[in-house]
Amino acid sequence: MRSMQRVVAILESVARAVTPTTPVRVAEETALSLSTVSRIMRELAVEEMLDRSADGRYVLGTRVFNLVASGKGDRVAAVNQVLLELRDLTGETVSLHVRRGDQRVCVASATSKHQLRRVIPIGDAVNLVGTVPGDVLMSQASAAERDALVSAALSGRARTTQLSRMQFAAEQGYTAYSVSSLGLTGIAVPVSVAGETHAALTVSGPDSRFSAELAESWLEDLQAAAKRLEPLMESD
Repeated sequence: MRSMQRVVAILESVARAVTPTTPVRVAEETALSLSTVSRIMRELAVEEMLDRSADGRYVLGTRVFNLVASGKGDRVAAVNQVLLELRDLTGETVSLHVRRGDQRVCVASATSKHQLRRVIPIGDAVNLVGTVPGDVLMSQASAAERDALVSAALSGRARTTQLSRMQFAAEQGYTAYSVSSLGLTGIAVPVSVAGETHAALTVSGPDSRFSAELAESWLEDLQAAAKRLEPLMESD
């Protein structure tokens, strides 16, 4: 297999993985040697084509999402227009997230114009647990899947609280709360495709200006924006 074919095979393997993947699994799937796969994946991480976590697992990187977004022309422009209008209405940062394994990944963002603001770059990936878009993206997951995901990250009272937040999102169709440790407040609603949650539309900002009560006052505006986004979404 030639060098470029190896790179493509590795990227495709990572993209197909339901959860962050390892060089061992990619080597098995691509029939390449582990040493070759490990070397190429490290090089791809340097180029931001892959993102590597502290435990050595990989997901698609920021640069891939930027390339994909830049190639979709009118559809991306239409999505961005919806986000910009919601940003101007609320004054806070608006972002669109999809699930990639146990992470939420930002695929579109309109940053607040305030000097003190939340900035979420395209391709930004963090654990689903403890985020408002994560709660929405997990809203259609089974109770067992939610429990497994949350239990891997939290315990005790924090675990119970997080599971309650995911259940609330499942029942109410949105979630909104402040995270004092981060100084942030957020609200998220689902964007559906064929009746299934495909993405989470989120408004977030510093809790010194943006309270959970204020966030909930914009719920109808978020839901209307999510409706506008539905025909612009593509199935995986």
